[in-house]
Amino acid sequence: MGQDKSQPFAILDGRNSSVATGDQVIVSSLADADEALAFLENHPRAAEIAQEGNAILEDPKRLKRLLLKIDLTIAPLLAAVYFLQYLDKTTLSYTAVMGLRTDTRLVGQDYSNLSMLFYIGFLATEFPTQYIAQRLSRLSLYLGVNIMIWGAVLACHAACHDFAGLAVCRTLLGVFESCVAPILVLIIAMWYKKAEQGRRVSWFYVCNSLTQIVGGGIAYGVSFTHSKFASWRIFFVAIGVATMVIGAMVALFLPDSPVKARRFTDAEKVAALMRVKDNQSGTQNAHLKRDQIFETFKDVRVWLVSLCTILGSIPNGGISNFSSILLTTFGYSSQQALLMSMPTGAIGVVFVILSGWLSDRWRDRSSVMLICIIPTILSAALMIGLDPNGQPRNRAGLLAASFLSGTFGASFMLLLAWNASNIAGHSKKVTANALTLVSFAVGNILGTQTFQNKQAPGYISGKISIVATLAALCFAILVLRFLNDRLNRKNKKKLAEMGEDEKEVLKEKMAFADRTDRDNPFFVYTH
Repeated sequence: MGQDKSQPFAILDGRNSSVATGDQVIVSSLADADEALAFLENHPRAAEIAQEGNAILEDPKRLKRLLLKIDLTIAPLLAAVYFLQYLDKTTLSYTAVMGLRTDTRLVGQDYSNLSMLFYIGFLATEFPTQYIAQRLSRLSLYLGVNIMIWGAVLACHAACHDFAGLAVCRTLLGVFESCVAPILVLIIAMWYKKAEQGRRVSWFYVCNSLTQIVGGGIAYGVSFTHSKFASWRIFFVAIGVATMVIGAMVALFLPDSPVKARRFTDAEKVAALMRVKDNQSGTQNAHLKRDQIFETFKDVRVWLVSLCTILGSIPNGGISNFSSILLTTFGYSSQQALLMSMPTGAIGVVFVILSGWLSDRWRDRSSVMLICIIPTILSAALMIGLDPNGQPRNRAGLLAASFLSGTFGASFMLLLAWNASNIAGHSKKVTANALTLVSFAVGNILGTQTFQNKQAPGYISGKISIVATLAALCFAILVLRFLNDRLNRKNKKKLAEMGEDEKEVLKEKMAFADRTDRDNPFFVYTH
């Protein structure tokens, strides 16, 4: 049976009728269907715009222009958000060597606890913000308002004079930053094919590494200012104001989904939706589905991704908050430490770009993740060997080890893309994203406490934890790859038992029916 290209989404017999194949109900009503399906079923010119959309898809030049338009619409704003989120989160690391610890009279584990409180706020609001985001039709407005608020909170750090004030600010910063990753993962999955997602996520995630270059440079320049305000206070205000500006731009210009993209014609919206149809994961659905939530908690792969996230976040919690402090323990001054953080960011940029490109080219996320993790294991092992007790034996070797410490960051970017590619069903995707980000917070909380002030300047337990957790992460990644490959074999067996006509009809009906990956035999898990 040939595909009717003039009606690519005409899968409902009536506006609120059921869609079924054989004995299986695919969609009971438009309320259960994906936003994309509802858009085309309700459009007064559905047949006409479907034909126009297919014309775009069949013309390579027009299709290339459409992808470029998507990239120019989505990528700059998402990149700016990722950049500022990571910079805002790591301002504490820069200001720690700019006088903050002395001026606010931090003692003992106060600094580690401030690092931890960010993730406490993040953890407390991760599930609520996920479900608020799903229920709202204006994702961009919700994201933009949160960004503006956390920018204001960041600027308020400058007014703090003790641990209590900083503790409130760090907790609130975590609360309002918690919405970013889940919303951005959902947006990427709406707009891009699975084979495109790794590279696009790498574009956005490369900004995390760029913050080490730009942030270190800005902090270094600000450290030379002479005024009645301490340099670290000026740094907080400057970054906070920049964040509020970007938040306003996100609220005004970032489209919520392909259906709601104001700069796109209806035909371009159809083509954008049809491009991602083979993902079999849909776009957006505001209807919360309990069966999908229950399935998420029963899916062992979701829990394994959460374990991977915890194992990868423990080193991140230590490195992101103590990198500048560690450089001073190697014998560098505070200002030199700010400059020395920049090459680490440059190496991170290279790894993120290459890993995103390779993972899409090879269609293999897990192998590239392992490539990114191994240098950081070697980095921590070198730090243990060359500086076991805070008495550096080889400063050049320690500096080289420090530069390699950021390569594993690319693996977390790939883990997010891997997770987005391997889960379907909007409610399931939202729940899985929430679990992943809760795990991210838990891992970072644990990571901040592996660096104990009583072990300064060697911080031996922190360095050992990096080696141990990343080695365990490598094993968990291989197990997850095995499970995904096994599910693909099961789906192939199911499809082999169907006739060609039955498969073609069912595939069309499943694409935007908002079914989960477990319910959809056409879903292909990436490895």
